[in-house]
Amino acid sequence: MKRTRQYRIDQDLLDRFDRVNEALRQNKSEVIRQLMRKYVEEKEEELKVEVLEIVELRDNFPNNGEAYAVGKAENGNYFFAWGPEYPYADEVPSYNVDDGESGIGHFPTKKHAMEAMKATVDAWETNI
Repeated sequence: MKRTRQYRIDQDLLDRFDRVNEALRQNKSEVIRQLMRKYVEEKEEELKVEVLEIVELRDNFPNNGEAYAVGKAENGNYFFAWGPEYPYADEVPSYNVDDGESGIGHFPTKKHAMEAMKATVDAWETNI
């Protein structure tokens, strides 16, 4: 799904951008998407934190190859992670990821992270 956004760009920069893209016969929207993708990938790497400890791991849950985990990150926060990726990773995003197969939520205390995991496990088991 693609959405429209509006951004303010200095006229001089916009004129130069248009000239270069016209000369190269480039789709301006695709160029912006590529630039954004590269920027996001670089910043996502910079924003990763090391996992210091896995406090609790519920392996192969709710499906084989997936897990629920509570851990502690190098920034001092605790996290609840789920899916096939983040529960097993040595480094995780330092921000919440609520979409996709793998997700992670950060919490100030181990108690809060454990409560989030418990609520999710309970909800899953209730719906079986």
